Amino acid sequence: MSEFSLIIFDDETINSFLFQQCDLNQHIALNPCFNMLTITNATITDIPLIREITYRVWPTTYIPIIGKEQLDYMLNLFYASEELKKQMEVSGHNFILCYSDETPVGFASYSELEQGIYKLHKLYVLTETQGMGAGRMMLQHLTKAIKQAGGNLLRLNVNRYNTNAIAFYSKYGFRHSSDEDIDIGGGYYMNDYVLEIDT
Repeated sequence: MSEFSLIIFDDETINSFLFQQCDLNQHIALNPCFNMLTITNATITDIPLIREITYRVWPTTYIPIIGKEQLDYMLNLFYASEELKKQMEVSGHNFILCYSDETPVGFASYSELEQGIYKLHKLYVLTETQGMGAGRMMLQHLTKAIKQAGGNLLRLNVNRYNTNAIAFYSKYGFRHSSDEDIDIGGGYYMNDYVLEIDT
């Protein structure tokens, strides 16, 4: 006698699968180990995990753009445990985690800036799992939540030289709004594009 299991997929899993099939048609290689993606809300107990993902992603992404000294400065400024806790509990940032099966592969955070306008503060996916649909699935998840909350615009900042991220957001439908040069102290600046999308 053979045995089988029945798996019921939710809408987000189906959307992730359809997106992966679309990428397959565009010759993006898929790893079956990362086909089952899920999203959960993060809490302060997940701060060590958020920091771990960040410290794995940032060096590869940002050292070629801003150098190690500014990278270390920004990690201490924005990703210290107490700072992340403040973002969650005081600043009202909503954090989500993306899992492949039970393996965390990325996270994102967003908050409302003013009525109807939200900002995507962070969205990172482990380098080795990029291209599997995790980033797009997190965007779909949070844009749906923003729309349900009455939001009509999502805004983000991206480094002007982070060409991979710019291409990713452009593919999703974000448009260029303006440029910003933000003084973050220590003699460092964030040289960003501001991108927006209607939700």
